[in-house]
Amino acid sequence: MITHASGTTDGAGPGRPGPHPEPAPDAVVAVPTDPAVPDDVRGVVQTAVDAVGRAGTISASAATDALESAGRSLSRRAVADAATARPELADERKLHDALADKPRLPALGSATTAAVALRFAGRFRKLGFLAKRTPAFLLATAIPALVASVTRGADELGMVAAHLAHRARAEGVEPDIERVRRAAVQIVSHRPVDPETEPSHGALALIWLRRAVRAALPFTAGVATADPAGLATAAANVDTTLLGPA
Repeated sequence: MITHASGTTDGAGPGRPGPHPEPAPDAVVAVPTDPAVPDDVRGVVQTAVDAVGRAGTISASAATDALESAGRSLSRRAVADAATARPELADERKLHDALADKPRLPALGSATTAAVALRFAGRFRKLGFLAKRTPAFLLATAIPALVASVTRGADELGMVAAHLAHRARAEGVEPDIERVRRAAVQIVSHRPVDPETEPSHGALALIWLRRAVRAALPFTAGVATADPAGLATAAANVDTTLLGPA
């Protein structure tokens, strides 16, 4: 039997199991791996989870800083893949149609989804009343939506990058992948396009995070691209001569 400082006991004894310990508030919660989720997508999700878990809420500035490195890693992979392997999307109409397609929910196994839910339920249990009024609570109950949103975000980057790279080549410009990446991130972030300027990948990842928090069931509807026409037009208006080597 365990006696507390107050003199009370928890009732544990022979043949009677003691209480299950609560997770420590600062315990690390690992997002379970799943073969259906790319490592860089999982990296963004894990980074968001860690940042929210430490603060108990979502601070825009803190989340942006925390997500910068993971967001940049994901964008580099998505853009590099798109420039070489994605089907040609040089036409604005084709890009619009691709962006407007309803995204598919990543095929998370039921065991993975259950493990995520259980881990986050414990992680945020001690936030109590406050947690119910913060995005952290919503995030903890919508992790599959976060995975879907980040996956969709990577796909949006890939589609825009493929459009830029293929259109540049069609116009006689061999695209520089880093400049294409900067332009694609700026377009998807709804920022002015300047391939000379390094964009904020953390700000883009925060857009995906907020989209996940707002998403309602089914997740595939909640994480659809919000403005496919606007993104397609912005990509089509990029001067491809800016995408070549400096």
